[in-house]
Amino acid sequence: MNVFFDVDGVLIDGWHADIARRKPWDATVEADLGADRDAFQLLFFGTPGNRSASPMFECVTGRRDLKQALAAILPDVGYKGSVDDFVRYWFEKDSRLDPDVFGIVRELRERGRAQIFVATGQEHYRAAYLWNELGFSSHFDRLFYSAEIGVPKKDLRFFEAINRALGTEPGERPVFFDDQPEIVELANRAGWDAAIFTSVRDIQQHPRLRHLWP
Repeated sequence: MNVFFDVDGVLIDGWHADIARRKPWDATVEADLGADRDAFQLLFFGTPGNRSASPMFECVTGRRDLKQALAAILPDVGYKGSVDDFVRYWFEKDSRLDPDVFGIVRELRERGRAQIFVATGQEHYRAAYLWNELGFSSHFDRLFYSAEIGVPKKDLRFFEAINRALGTEPGERPVFFDDQPEIVELANRAGWDAAIFTSVRDIQQHPRLRHLWP
């Protein structure tokens, strides 16, 4: 069995599909770094409903380098430091690992009953940070991310590319947990057994996994 986890909203307790549960990494960016938070959000991430026109979208689909994109934006929002320092601040602030979910991941690995993967919308630098500095490499067999694949996660081709990479046979139905209902629906269209994540109980009580826990 192949079991997949999303990053933000599942493995990391930060951004979440449910607005009430979000813990923004940039909540104090103006006080800490002098960057206008609202201006940065607008210029870099775009407006709701038009994210695909934003610099961040170009980064997470592998069409633009994150640091180069930030270098073009940060001076306009009042930030005077280096791009590398800003990226480090961002990644460290956006690294609140969910201990309960990682506990489940460790149990799955220890039981040896599944291969465990990450499927996420990321650009190259943060994907490398997650894998190397946050230690995802010690918990997961592989990290699949949108910039590497070349299409956004909200695209059926994202999941089809993973199926091809793993040689997924019809009927295997990889198990997948994500906080966004539209992503869950898309993964299911690709032949996955995807479920909406709200807490670790969604993992423990999944019909194909609950027999692993007493």
